[in-house]
Amino acid sequence: MRRYARWIAVLAVLGVVAVACGGGGNDEPTSSAPADTGDIPRGGTVRIAVSSEPASAAFDPAKEYYQLSFEILKCCIARTLYQTNGLPADQGGTELRPDLAADLPSVAEDGLTWTFPIKQGVMYGPPFEDVEITAPDFIRALERESDQKASAGGYIGFYTAIEGFSEFGEGKADSISGVTAVDDHTLQIVTSEPTGDIGWRMAMPAMTPIPPNGDAPLGAAEGHTKDYGRFLVSTGPYMFEGSEALDFSVPADEQEPVAGYIPGRSIVLVRNPSWSAETDDLRPAYADEITIEIGGSVPDLYNKVEAGELDYVMDPPEAETLKTYSTDPELQDRLFVYPQPATSYTSMNLAVPPFDDVQVRKAVNFAYDKAGGRQLAGGPLVGTNAGHIIPDGLLNNILIDYDPYATPEDSGDAELAKAEMAKSKYDTNQDGVCDDDVCKDVLALYNSDSATGRKVAALWQQNLEAIGIELNVKGLATTPMYAKCTDLNQQVPICLSVGWLQDYPDAWTFGPSLFGSVGLYPGCCNYAALGASEEQMKDFGYSITSVPSVDADLDACSALPVGDERFQCWADLDVKLMEEIVPWVPRTYTNQTDIIGPNVVNYSYDEWGYMAALDHFAVEPAA
Repeated sequence: MRRYARWIAVLAVLGVVAVACGGGGNDEPTSSAPADTGDIPRGGTVRIAVSSEPASAAFDPAKEYYQLSFEILKCCIARTLYQTNGLPADQGGTELRPDLAADLPSVAEDGLTWTFPIKQGVMYGPPFEDVEITAPDFIRALERESDQKASAGGYIGFYTAIEGFSEFGEGKADSISGVTAVDDHTLQIVTSEPTGDIGWRMAMPAMTPIPPNGDAPLGAAEGHTKDYGRFLVSTGPYMFEGSEALDFSVPADEQEPVAGYIPGRSIVLVRNPSWSAETDDLRPAYADEITIEIGGSVPDLYNKVEAGELDYVMDPPEAETLKTYSTDPELQDRLFVYPQPATSYTSMNLAVPPFDDVQVRKAVNFAYDKAGGRQLAGGPLVGTNAGHIIPDGLLNNILIDYDPYATPEDSGDAELAKAEMAKSKYDTNQDGVCDDDVCKDVLALYNSDSATGRKVAALWQQNLEAIGIELNVKGLATTPMYAKCTDLNQQVPICLSVGWLQDYPDAWTFGPSLFGSVGLYPGCCNYAALGASEEQMKDFGYSITSVPSVDADLDACSALPVGDERFQCWADLDVKLMEEIVPWVPRTYTNQTDIIGPNVVNYSYDEWGYMAALDHFAVEPAA
């Protein structure tokens, strides 16, 4: 859930703004970040602020799963085997590139054995500046990720395809059988099933190498099950200030954390003296220092940006700020709007009447006024109306013109909706209006933290009333809303305002968690109950015990190597979900909005991080 936390905030603050970036009023906001020209100044301090703690797990790479912390790790302190270049998609920002690896991985004909060559001569930051990064350090990272105590709340499921990974984490084996250090600069991984996007999984923060420390099995991370982030040894161009004072020669409970990160207060990143641009062509790292203030109101922080006291705020701008920057000619060139790899949607529970009937679910798709909902949420700056589930960039634009529930002007069509409802078992006289009691007093949850959530919920009430569904809308704050929607025991019929962002640029991140049986647990993501077994349905307390499953389709797509066939497989699954299963009403592919301060001379949108790339910031040198 943390991967879409920032997106929720964006929708909440756009409010009454209904203009496109630059004031053009188009559905496709335009922004152009300065390109690296070779004349970009180096040095100085980039001053950043955020209203609240930017990390969910204090930057522990085994379990950190929040957009802001992902960017800080990715840009600055935690290199992995692979990464992206921190640029938009049209500048290669979705291409997997070697980082600590010397080349892209090779895979055996069976699709199970992967070999990763590792760069030579790359050293850790202080206090391990004399230690080279080698293959066993990545094995340590995987062993730590398999420990559910160390990775609690993270993304352990990304690595369960590795042979022996789960057995090691459960204490049933002394090592992960599928991971081998062939030599210091060659790592080999064997998976139990074909996993075509294994390279992307090796780019996640969990694959940050861990330096050795004597005979400690987990090296420098030994004893830091809950707090390793504050003892993290840098591999990137920056490190937490005071990292050189870390003392791993004493027991973990006697070690003092870095001075440069005080949770809830401040972060200071300074140059890592071990880093060399010769071994890292992905991070330009223009600034000498990056400071992040934690705390303060969002409007006050943006006032500091306008005054030149800050260079960037990690929180999205509130409505008035956004309106000012999008309409003032002198400020427009400091506002950047990019489409995110994200979908806002409404989810229906396939095990709760009337949404157990696919004809009802199709009728709901035709009934909803997407254009009106987007206008209430902020207009074109919010994003573009969605015709299907997975954002087009993750499907290589195969479905860019696909929308099986298209209506004139995306405003919904009551007659088309009634035509579908008339085929439903809940419309006995086939007049297009539900006449069964299950369509009365239908609980519908919406996000009350959104400035326009109640208005959008009212629109839903109006739209579905035309087909006889009477919604009982209830607003909850973000966290409790998601807690109820993700817990199938709660039997919530319809969740009106939820959303999802990619974990990395591959459609798999919109797959198993959202539509597979692996996502059927409280706190996760499959709100529709897709793939639940009869036994699970009984355990959840449902009278309906049979629901569709696409687990086999998910497995088939997951196994394919990255490329055209994989794109087509995910596109085909998207079509199947939209036409045969219909668990969602996809509403909007959302946008990211960034505002930069007057001292910034270089900015880039990070297509993977879907926010500003912090290492690409450059500022005017001090006078």
